[in-house]
Amino acid sequence: MKALIVDDVLFTRLVMEEALKILESRKEIHFSILDQADSYKEAIKKLSRENYDVVITDIKLKDGLGIELAKHIKKKYPSTLVIALTMYPEEYEKHKEIFDEFLKKPISSEELEEKLEKIFKNRK
Repeated sequence: MKALIVDDVLFTRLVMEEALKILESRKEIHFSILDQADSYKEAIKKLSRENYDVVITDIKLKDGLGIELAKHIKKKYPSTLVIALTMYPEEYEKHKEIFDEFLKKPISSEELEEKLEKIFKNRK
C-alpha cells in the first residue's frame, strides 16, 4: 500500500506515520510508500507523481482546504481512499460524503489503529 499524510503540523505527520508503522508491524499491512506533505500544494505535486492507496489529510491546511484536496483526489484518483483529520468534527460532518473516514484530533492510538485497520481490511 501507498499512503500520503497531509498536515501542516510536523508533529501530527510524524505521529500519523509512526502509528501507520506500528499498525504495519502488527497486521498484515505493508506500506511500500509512506509519504508526507505539509501543504495542499505539496500534496497535489506528490499526487501527480505517485498513485496512493490512501491519503490522510487535515481539513484545514495553511494554503488550502483538505476538503478541496479530497474533491481533487476523488475526481482524478477515484480509487484512492481519503481520510479526514481534524479537530473540528462539524467540518467533517458538513462534507462527509467526500471522505471515506474521519479521525478526530487529538488522536488516540487505539482509535487510529481501529479505524485504519477497518479501512485497510476493507481495501484488501
